[in-house]
Amino acid sequence: MPNRHLAAPVAIIALMLGTPLPLAAQDAEVTDNDFALACAFDRECRETEPCATADFDLDVTGRTGGMGAGTMLARVVLSSVSGDVDAFGTLGGGTLFLLGGNESSRSCLVVTDGAARYSLHMAEGPTVVTYHGTCE
Repeated sequence: MPNRHLAAPVAIIALMLGTPLPLAAQDAEVTDNDFALACAFDRECRETEPCATADFDLDVTGRTGGMGAGTMLARVVLSSVSGDVDAFGTLGGGTLFLLGGNESSRSCLVVTDGAARYSLHMAEGPTVVTYHGTCE
């Protein structure tokens, strides 16, 4: 029997994030908590340099689960031309916050009402690149 206390938050997430899709890397069984986002970023800002036009896409596939009081945990994979990054975060109050990375970089994605900011923090330098765009 499905968790009834999660029905409303899951419905809101599905509407906000789009049609639920399976997350094959995490679990072969598809649930109502699976979701996917396609993000397109058209502006890139490197360190203190002026921002420039960009054409960077990021796919987000993941699963949410209950945490209580309107907040849900999210486990996702961020996929781009640079490869895949495992990330974790929360969805609450209409905002998705995700953090992930590997030994040489960290990623941060924030999405509110479709508006998105993605930042990549690299150990070399250290350097930060921020992307501005949308996720649907």
